[in-house]
Amino acid sequence: MAGIATGCAFRIWALVVLSPFIAIFAAIILRVYDFGMMAGVTVIAICLAASQLAYFATTYLRYARDVSPHDEVDGEPGERGEQKIRREHK
Repeated sequence: MAGIATGCAFRIWALVVLSPFIAIFAAIILRVYDFGMMAGVTVIAICLAASQLAYFATTYLRYARDVSPHDEVDGEPGERGEQKIRREHK
């Protein structure tokens, strides 16, 4: 959930701030429930990986329409246009 929320609102640098909070929160919860060292580290690593995958999936789905391989192949400018290109009169 945290990765999806971050992907909707922030850039990738937010993961640098968010990841330690996820790790600390997961460590506190796991300590309360008496998980062992290896099990705790494994769960925290999975939590961080799932958060980052959710972030990347969300940003991909948000910006997939803006990125088109056809823009580079056909040489035509995209919807946003390209700067510093003079119009050619034929």
